[in-house]
Amino acid sequence: MLEFFERGFLATVGVFTMTKERSQELVDEMIRRGELNRDESKQMVDKLVRRGQEEQEKLRQLVRQEVSVAIRELNLATKEDVEALKEKLDKLLSK
Repeated sequence: MLEFFERGFLATVGVFTMTKERSQELVDEMIRRGELNRDESKQMVDKLVRRGQEEQEKLRQLVRQEVSVAIRELNLATKEDVEALKEKLDKLLSK
């Protein structure tokens, strides 16, 4: 369930993450306009991609935390709760 919410949320936010291809397009445009030279371009692309990955990871952690809080507040059964009940039921059925 947590993964479902996380994927959905990240898919909507995916527009804000920087892919290497998109970063390269932006840098190429900056070179064409004379705002950046070729020597700086690879560093800039790497920096943009790294920043996008960092932001994506921060967002992923935030989503996980918020969904965990929501699940606790809704008092939903966890996987561990279900497993414990299954074990108890198995013991009762074996008697």
